[in-house]
Amino acid sequence: MSDFTYSPPESAVFLDNLRQYLQAIDKQDVAQLLLYATYDVSSDGQFSYLRWDSYNATVTFFVCVDKIPKFSEEVKQDLLLAVQKVFPREVGYEICYLEISPLFETPPDEEQTMLNSASLVSKGGIEHDGLRFRSQSEVKIYEVLKKRRVLFFPNATAILGGKNKKREPDFLVCQDGKWGIIEVMGEPYHPSSTAMKDHDRARLFKDYGIFYIEFYDATKCYNSPDEVVDEFLKRLSKL
Repeated sequence: MSDFTYSPPESAVFLDNLRQYLQAIDKQDVAQLLLYATYDVSSDGQFSYLRWDSYNATVTFFVCVDKIPKFSEEVKQDLLLAVQKVFPREVGYEICYLEISPLFETPPDEEQTMLNSASLVSKGGIEHDGLRFRSQSEVKIYEVLKKRRVLFFPNATAILGGKNKKREPDFLVCQDGKWGIIEVMGEPYHPSSTAMKDHDRARLFKDYGIFYIEFYDATKCYNSPDEVVDEFLKRLSKL
């Protein structure tokens, strides 16, 4: 398999290139809809039916609420075709699907209280207990972890020194000096995820000494959060 990055381009750069392409093909009306937008890419980990060495992926655009009704099926199809032309092949994702979601802004006086999930502020999400989460599944896991005697960081931005990379593990957990990560995968409750390919995400954190990383199905996290957390902590304690 090719040496892919699995790291989509920064929002400002990609959206600027996309708008320029749309204008070049006389789709100025579609380009205008992307002003002030952000985007995210998520993959279900399945191989693409369009390109054998890539993964299926969904691109989600977060746009101002008043613009959402303007994204007709025709507009979304035009936008998807444009994304497929502009999205870098070296990332390793084949964009097969497109979603449109509302963009929520954070009031200025709340900015300093939301540092643990800065990227979620601009991309929307669920506000709970003064924090932001991508889904109700994450909220369920959060509530259970609060009841256990552990230190944990929900959706904290990790800076991978020396690699010039940033990652946001769903839950970074410390129990008796032992560190592990819970990832909520296959998320049916939120429209996007900052997920990358499972083994690549795990490899990056293992390079920094975090060897225990568990990927749990979102439905199980939602329906049986206590079981998920207790199973994770039991295994972490045995390291």
